Amino acid sequence: MDTKLTNQDNQIIDQLKDGSKEAFHSLYDAYGPKIHAFALSYLKNNADAEELLQEVFLKLWEIRASLDSSKNIKSFLFKICINLIYDLIRRKNIEKAYLDYSENDSQKCSDNTWHEVIYNEMLSNLHHLVSVMPEQRQRIFRMSREDGLSNDEIAQQLSLSRRTIENQLYRAVSSLKEKLGAGSLAALLFFILHCK
Repeated sequence: MDTKLTNQDNQIIDQLKDGSKEAFHSLYDAYGPKIHAFALSYLKNNADAEELLQEVFLKLWEIRASLDSSKNIKSFLFKICINLIYDLIRRKNIEKAYLDYSENDSQKCSDNTWHEVIYNEMLSNLHHLVSVMPEQRQRIFRMSREDGLSNDEIAQQLSLSRRTIENQLYRAVSSLKEKLGAGSLAALLFFILHCK
């Protein structure tokens, strides 16, 4: 089936772009097992490999309208897979670093190069994600987290209601959790608070 499907990929991609669930299932049946096996060889955990497989095809469905039927869909799917594997391993390493550090708080942050590298990477990611927030949300988040102002103080300075401030902060943190992962955000906040 794989060979037959490869020869018909451009037609199947065109159908997928039109929202064909049958085309989607054809791709899943053809490439899903290979992607799962590939993910498992790196992740060494069947549950993680299954979850990653679902993410690959969820991503495919979400971007189906922008697919190029002249491109090799198998290569494209494996590229998504590799990027997700990298993100997952990096996230797990970040969370492990956080757990290791929090269990051994007698060790100074500056003495541990691994934690410093992880911290710097996470901080860079955080700054980027904050910089692309809507202007008002970004300003409120910075006033809260960087300047240490209370919600009431921010509301007073910006002539906004406390409710608006709370809502903007909630959206900012929710967005960061979604982009960084809840565990990674917790790790970053831990380092910010304890490693200055």
